[in-house]
Amino acid sequence: MPVDEAVKSGLVGPELHEHLLSAERAVSGYSDPYTGKKVSVFEAMSKGLVKKDQGIRLLEAQLSTGGVIDPIKSCRIPNEVACKRGYFDEDINKTLNQNTDETKVFYDPNSQQDATYAQLMNKCITDKETGLPLLPLSKKVPKLTEDKKITESKTKEDLNQKTVELEYGPFKGRKVTIWEIINSEYISEEQRLELIRQYRMGVVTIERLIKIVITTIDEKEAKIKDEACFEGLREPVTAGSLLDSNIIDKATFDQLQQGNKAPKEVSQTDKVRKYLRGTDRIDGITMEDSNEKLSIYEAIKRHVLQHNTGLALLEAQAGTGFLTDPVKNQKYSVEDAVKAGVVGPELHEKLLSAEKAVTGYKDPYTGTKISLFQAMKKELVLREHAIPILEAQITTGGIIDPVSSHRVPNDVAVQRGFFSKEMLKSFNEPTADIKGFTNPNTNEQVTYKQLLEKCIRDPNTGLCYLPLSKVEAPATTEKSYQYTEEQAQKDLANTQIEIPHQSFAGKSMTIWEIMNSNMLPEEERQRLLEQFRLGQITKERMVIIIIEIIEQRETLKLEQSRSCDVIRRRVTIEELYSARIIDLHTYNLLKQEKMSILEVMEMPSVKKYLFGTGCIAGILSDSPPKISIYQAMKNGQIKPEVALNLLEAQAATGFLIDPVKDELLTVDEAVRKGLVGPELHDKLLSAERAVTGYRDPYSGKVISLFQAMKKDLIPEDYALRLLEAQNATGGLMDPEYYFHLPLDVAMQRGYINKETLDRITEPTTDVRGYIDPTTDEKQTYAQLLKRCRVDKESGLRLLSLADRRLLFKGLRKKITADELLRSQIIDQKTYNELTEGTVTVEEVSRELKKYLEGTSSIAGVYVEFTKDRLSIYQAMKKNMIRPGTAFELLEAQAATGYVIDPIKNLKLNVAEAVKMSVVGPEFKDKLLSAERAVTGYRDPYSGQIVSLFQAMKKGLILKDHGIRLLEAQIATGGIIDPQESHRLPVEAAYERGLFDKEMNTILTDPSDDTKGFFDPNTEENLTYLQLMERCMTDPETGLRLLLLKEKKRERKTSSKSSVRKRRVVIVDPESGKEMSVYEAYQKGLIDQQTYIELSEQECEWEEITITSSDGVVKSMIIDRRSGRQYDIDDAISRALIDKSALDQYRAGTLSITEFADMLSGNMSGSRSRSSSFGSSSSYTSSPVPSIKTPATTWNDPTEETGPVAGILDTDTLEKVSITEAIHRNLVDNITGQRLLEAQACTGGIIDPNTGEKFSVADAMNEGLVDKIMVDRISLAQKAYNGFEDPRTKTKMSAAQALKKGWLYYEAGQRFLEVQYLTGGLIEPDASGRVSIDDAVKKGTLDTRTAQKLRDVSAYSKYLTCPKTKLKISYKDAMERSMVEEGTGLRLLEASSQSTKGLYSPYSISGSGSATGSRSGSRTGSRSGSRRGSFDATGSSFTTTFSSSSYGSPSYSRRY
Repeated sequence: MPVDEAVKSGLVGPELHEHLLSAERAVSGYSDPYTGKKVSVFEAMSKGLVKKDQGIRLLEAQLSTGGVIDPIKSCRIPNEVACKRGYFDEDINKTLNQNTDETKVFYDPNSQQDATYAQLMNKCITDKETGLPLLPLSKKVPKLTEDKKITESKTKEDLNQKTVELEYGPFKGRKVTIWEIINSEYISEEQRLELIRQYRMGVVTIERLIKIVITTIDEKEAKIKDEACFEGLREPVTAGSLLDSNIIDKATFDQLQQGNKAPKEVSQTDKVRKYLRGTDRIDGITMEDSNEKLSIYEAIKRHVLQHNTGLALLEAQAGTGFLTDPVKNQKYSVEDAVKAGVVGPELHEKLLSAEKAVTGYKDPYTGTKISLFQAMKKELVLREHAIPILEAQITTGGIIDPVSSHRVPNDVAVQRGFFSKEMLKSFNEPTADIKGFTNPNTNEQVTYKQLLEKCIRDPNTGLCYLPLSKVEAPATTEKSYQYTEEQAQKDLANTQIEIPHQSFAGKSMTIWEIMNSNMLPEEERQRLLEQFRLGQITKERMVIIIIEIIEQRETLKLEQSRSCDVIRRRVTIEELYSARIIDLHTYNLLKQEKMSILEVMEMPSVKKYLFGTGCIAGILSDSPPKISIYQAMKNGQIKPEVALNLLEAQAATGFLIDPVKDELLTVDEAVRKGLVGPELHDKLLSAERAVTGYRDPYSGKVISLFQAMKKDLIPEDYALRLLEAQNATGGLMDPEYYFHLPLDVAMQRGYINKETLDRITEPTTDVRGYIDPTTDEKQTYAQLLKRCRVDKESGLRLLSLADRRLLFKGLRKKITADELLRSQIIDQKTYNELTEGTVTVEEVSRELKKYLEGTSSIAGVYVEFTKDRLSIYQAMKKNMIRPGTAFELLEAQAATGYVIDPIKNLKLNVAEAVKMSVVGPEFKDKLLSAERAVTGYRDPYSGQIVSLFQAMKKGLILKDHGIRLLEAQIATGGIIDPQESHRLPVEAAYERGLFDKEMNTILTDPSDDTKGFFDPNTEENLTYLQLMERCMTDPETGLRLLLLKEKKRERKTSSKSSVRKRRVVIVDPESGKEMSVYEAYQKGLIDQQTYIELSEQECEWEEITITSSDGVVKSMIIDRRSGRQYDIDDAISRALIDKSALDQYRAGTLSITEFADMLSGNMSGSRSRSSSFGSSSSYTSSPVPSIKTPATTWNDPTEETGPVAGILDTDTLEKVSITEAIHRNLVDNITGQRLLEAQACTGGIIDPNTGEKFSVADAMNEGLVDKIMVDRISLAQKAYNGFEDPRTKTKMSAAQALKKGWLYYEAGQRFLEVQYLTGGLIEPDASGRVSIDDAVKKGTLDTRTAQKLRDVSAYSKYLTCPKTKLKISYKDAMERSMVEEGTGLRLLEASSQSTKGLYSPYSISGSGSATGSRSGSRTGSRSGSRRGSFDATGSSFTTTFSSSSYGSPSYSRRY
């Protein structure tokens, strides 16, 4: 089968499609770009169109299988004939017969040696059933051993991680995992087991598995499609097309869709058969005297029919569907008819032209397929040629719709613009100009209908034959005029015409004036005058024809005024408007002709998309000043691979460019003119398809570069490289219209998705597909464009090679001497010395190391008592420094240039450091974020790359986080410019807006706010510079190492003990900005009561020792913000704390902040490490029915249950709503808010009296929610209704919003926990609850979150039990609630009196009380930079508690 069919059937994978199509040209012929002719594989090899090794391989295979193939005749030929025709020669024949290494271009898998094709054929065995030669594979090939098998669980995990997008079936419009697909109805049980077995055994890779699965689905969908299709004139016809054309009714359509009727059955009805196949037509000629039947062509050849008469009948056949061979009773397309000899090749072109009435004409202005009538209206076809074929179509069943590939009823044809009522009327009352056929018996002009009526039907074949009584005599040439020229002129000069077209404003002229004006083409004028004088048309008919011609010409003129020529096609204003390249105002001005298309084309905003912003056109040279990229390659100035990539980028962004002649050329033109060599022809043609489109082997449609990549028709890295070049030069290309598109339009049309767009706009190393010829570094196309210089004469961008030797190594890329001069890093004198060559780049680099590389950051740890050198990460793993401290130091490394391996003395980027295990993968994301201080942050509003300081000013990162990283940069050499990839002097940083004097003042006069690093020896908070000063220099590597001294076991207290801060930060999820409590209060985001309560939570705790005059030493905990102080000994004596709490504090397992909360009485709830608080093992039993004790093993909830619907007051046995319970002080405000959130995120606020659910707004009207609570719980309602992505406007679930950062972590985790506990997750596009397994398969939930949801024992205890006043989780609340009989509502018991524990109406719990580290702690510590969160007002902001000791603000769990 041909390559296309082989790919469709899955015989070969789509990844081989392009390669095999190229090989198939050895059979079908190669196109010679010079002559346009078809050439053989030998000729293509000789002309350099095919590489020699490939050509020899294909020729040798042809010779071994029967002989050289003639691509013109499509058959094999003997060698002698091949040599005569130029398809072969003696030299190549001798080469192929010698069996040298040159001809052994195949590989024997058994002997593992090179071989010829003939040698491989000799080793084949013949299959008895098919007779096909099969290559045997030796049994000695090693088989996969059992220990190399992939486990079942690993297989499932792998297949769940790989996702694809399908365009049909139940998976349409969403990403699905391969595991989902192979367990779907598309894959049979046998296929599923076999695929899994092959994958586990390693027989197929996961990529191959994906291709097999997709091919299987495509086959099944294609089969379904085929079954529901009818046979059309050229393409299958869908039932929907027949319905739209009023050929079948809705009832029949529904029966077809439901399978109650088959297309074959419907096709047999007279009406459907008429429009699909047509009715009778003239198939041949029968001689009356001999009853001999002839084809029309045979009648012409025998001179029975005059040539013009027969040609008109053949054109009618071609224009109504097919040419007929009446002898064999077969129908052919024109191409097949010529091949079969039904007609001669001399008629090929004329009949192909007529056949376009069936297949459609291409509109040169829009590029779309149009009908015969439309082509006539646009003057693409002469009227006298079109009218006979249109009349023949009407006579044989109806006007043909070339798009739908079937005939349509007349009213539908008129509606679609394929015909007009006036034309139909003229066919019903035919005049001489309609009679386009000749009756061979009488030589009269007749219509096709009149000729058909004279035909005789053959009873055996059903074909219609035109009877011919005698040989047709040639028509007489004498003309009998009814009017002389003078009479015609006089008559026509007396007849006035009022021209209706608006451009003539009702102007009245005589026919003669019009005939002698430029309003009619000369040939039309002569034809009309001739027909009028002969009496073939009347004056009235002449007037109608003239008006039609004028209107057609005006319409054409209007179309030309609304379209413009680009190199490949004409572009219309409608296309520009639909692509949002011009706005509505400009579009209307063009339509009103108040602005010309040429003016619009010159607008920069339009020119950018039509011609691009400019690619790399050539190379700057000394002599001549500019040369083409190909010439630079030939001169040895750039490497071949660099040149090929740049030329492919040219082809993929529009055109190849001749920078010397300033010409834009297609690939074929460029090869023909010698701009590039023929050896690059195929590769550049492939790249050019990024503009003209790729052909989908499955559907036959033209698809874009991105779509071809998604279908695996081209490699991903190749496609990304070309996509990035398109994006950098004006936008992605539309393969239908051949111009660039705005990004939003490209995404809307499916030419790219957000994920790929992010990859090419923020390219990582794997997407940087171009090589800078001056540095040999991988770069993006956008980066190379920045290095280009614009030619003053042509405006073309030319890549300079002149500064190749004056490049300095920067942090991430090379830096030019010009840049160093601009940055005030070198002076003019040094610059001149560099250009003159008196000093070298290496010499200057040594002097500029501070700015180019920076001084060493803190690279690792030196353990004093063991003399070991450790990396920061190793020291953390060995519990020598705390995770928070380790992270801060690693973050500083990443933000100052590189992560450092102090053992091997290596400087690595974050990805390399993780790969080489210098840091663990758990730090990767956060360190990549810190690394942006070097590579730059992307501004979400402008899309530009901004520096660390600018990102901080724009609120993209937290201020204290930014200050810490800035301070580290300054301490190690200076502020980093991410655009230029080097450090800057302070003044230069000021000028570029990368720093300011205010920030400089803050950093040079450090307070506690800027001391963001921790000394593990003294337990002080320090600046990075201060910490660096305490480091030692490794004598071997020169790296700075933090000296780690041995600590004594006992705790030392000091009046200088470090301060631990806890601050509340408000995060607005709409903008992502963080602010203080006071700022939030000023902006109206929180009320006064909330402001007072949150302000009380802010503190700066410090432990001091006080020695009184009598020598008594006291340990005090004081808050430096409020002045509060607590005596530790006094607290123990008053039983506020017990000894175990003090021991935990001294051991470091309890932070100073948590310890202070205990002393102040603000610490309630359970801690696993505390025995005196929060024992949840028992509570007072309830008088209501008991709840079953949960099983020891937890299973996913399978049935949907309701959340806690209300509160049962155990004192009055009254059930009340949550809001009413808050008013009665049965529950505190925070617990009440959380219970309402749980209702909102699972369906609505519940009225416990009726069980009815309401939206938050309706619940307020019903009195179920207070107005102040509406804003606080509206975020939870979004977790039920879905979060809207502001870019794509699509709805996301809470899990997806959490992954994308639209929902802060703590609230998201709460919502997911509640949904999970009540029956499953809620997704906006799902009809019911979604299980965790399904969510993970769909990719809406990550594995880590899924594990957390299933670990119900670790749920945060953010509720205060309204009965026991103990801290409980929502799971506990559901277990403690009672289920009301009848309604099934859950009610949580409440009592105004506590039965156990301490009551805290505003207790802070969760991560704020579970994590942290204390001064002096070495073991069991956690990051001191805690960020527990609770949401004080719901949707409008987040409240975050942070401690500033050991961690980074990046440790916030607001993902």
